Amino acid sequence: MKFMLSILLTLLISGSSCRLSKPVQKPAAWSPVLKHADAKPGSLGDPNLKFIGRWDFSDRNRYTSYWGGAYVRVRFSGRMISMRIGHPTNFFARIDDGPWISYKNAKDTVTFRDIPSHGGWHTLTVAQGKDYDYLFDFRGFILPTHARTTKPVVSKIVVEYIGDSITSGYTDDQANVSDYGWVAAEILGAEHTQIAYPGINLIDGYGRVKGNGMESQYFKSRSLKYPDAAAWDFRNYTADIVLINLGTNDNNNKVPDSAFRHSYISLIKGVRANYPKARIIALQTFLGIKTKPTLEAVAEINHAGDLDVYFLETSGWIAPKTSDYNDTAHPSVAGQEKVGRILAEKLKAYL
Repeated sequence: MKFMLSILLTLLISGSSCRLSKPVQKPAAWSPVLKHADAKPGSLGDPNLKFIGRWDFSDRNRYTSYWGGAYVRVRFSGRMISMRIGHPTNFFARIDDGPWISYKNAKDTVTFRDIPSHGGWHTLTVAQGKDYDYLFDFRGFILPTHARTTKPVVSKIVVEYIGDSITSGYTDDQANVSDYGWVAAEILGAEHTQIAYPGINLIDGYGRVKGNGMESQYFKSRSLKYPDAAAWDFRNYTADIVLINLGTNDNNNKVPDSAFRHSYISLIKGVRANYPKARIIALQTFLGIKTKPTLEAVAEINHAGDLDVYFLETSGWIAPKTSDYNDTAHPSVAGQEKVGRILAEKLKAYL
């Protein structure tokens, strides 16, 4: 154990990284199991709609997600498209490579008007946004009778992020679509899922609420707003890289390092059980919080024989008490962008 920890500490100091040569594991198709042969373009049964993240397709009248940053993508013809939603929500939408537009407390039917004037095909991506229940009650797109859909571009590489408010970009106005995880994956041309929730610990049972930590909630179909949610079915998609960024709230809630290390090991083992071929990366928190027990957890996992688990140092990526931060803990939009660009370069070694 001490020998492995010594090696990892040496890598931390030197900034070394490991290149992997084995091929990336491919995910399942990003479509609901149920497809309607006679579905209208853009409707729920349209197989050209691609859903990224943890979605529930069990209701033929609505598809729902309960984790921030889940998104749906469609490629459509023409200059008009609307979306039907049930539960009021905040979300972000993007046409082609244009800017993200925020839609706050939206409900019923929303029409997207910033579509380029030229004809032909366009791609619309809609991502669940900034609120605490993260309920995306999607009921389909509405297109003119002459419009059509076709399969959008969807990467076969999937990066999954496990984290708290820092990973969900919670103090930034456009939250999930501006956080470092989204930025890094988009630079790499990869799809991405954010299993992150503001205020969550790694470990269960600490803090003001004393509820679930990510060691339990990560394995559920819904976010911490729904602590008794059913287990997530990991057969729905496969992540190729899983990054864990946890420890800030555990530190605030005075979780002992020994307990934190134990729970970190438990989480990694749970991820490995569901993603046997994934590269799992323990990301150093940007303020260096809980670095020692995180390193120790990785060392113990490595010592037990799983060498596809890594520690990634982040020291110096962004600077506290500068415009890189909104406050003492949360990166600003500029800070998230910096982290995302650095992380994208680092992740190239794992692809």
